[in-house]
Amino acid sequence: MVHRLLNWKARVSNWTPPAGGAVKGMLAALFVVAMLASPVWAEHFDFDVTVTSAKDKARSSADTYPPLQGRNPRPVCHAKVGEPLVFQFFMSSNFPHDAIKGVTVRYFIVPIPKVGSPEVPKPGDDALLNGHFIMDFKPDTGKVGLRQVFHADKPGVYLVRVQSENSDNDHEHFSALDLVVE
Repeated sequence: MVHRLLNWKARVSNWTPPAGGAVKGMLAALFVVAMLASPVWAEHFDFDVTVTSAKDKARSSADTYPPLQGRNPRPVCHAKVGEPLVFQFFMSSNFPHDAIKGVTVRYFIVPIPKVGSPEVPKPGDDALLNGHFIMDFKPDTGKVGLRQVFHADKPGVYLVRVQSENSDNDHEHFSALDLVVE
């Protein structure tokens, strides 16, 4: 037993750590893996946005900008002109530290040139829906939602978007999908 302990002590005392560059490289790699494994750490809002037509449904969740159109491809819902459509969203805070005060929650459905268009037009008279809430989000529990039945009288492609504004952050959050009306 004593012999084993002495051999272990000799092995430990003869060990030399890898060169400084190798240790820094390993630490940098571990940091990158940790950040990629948990991208939600830095986000403040979670979204669940759906549009439902008679035969189709599309759902989207949180995205961030830049870039303006976001990082994720937008889901697509297909519908017929004049049919009832249901737009629903929930936006909730997952920021655990403090309340986020005076946040504008803006939602709109506006025409765009084609599916996946990177432009985010401002809602105007041609918007199918356009509205907003201004509210304080309590830590981990603040939540707002809306369910609205609407219809599109003209064929075309529409951007369905819910976004945060004035969230006192270096970037805003949103969720978006495309609606194709034929």
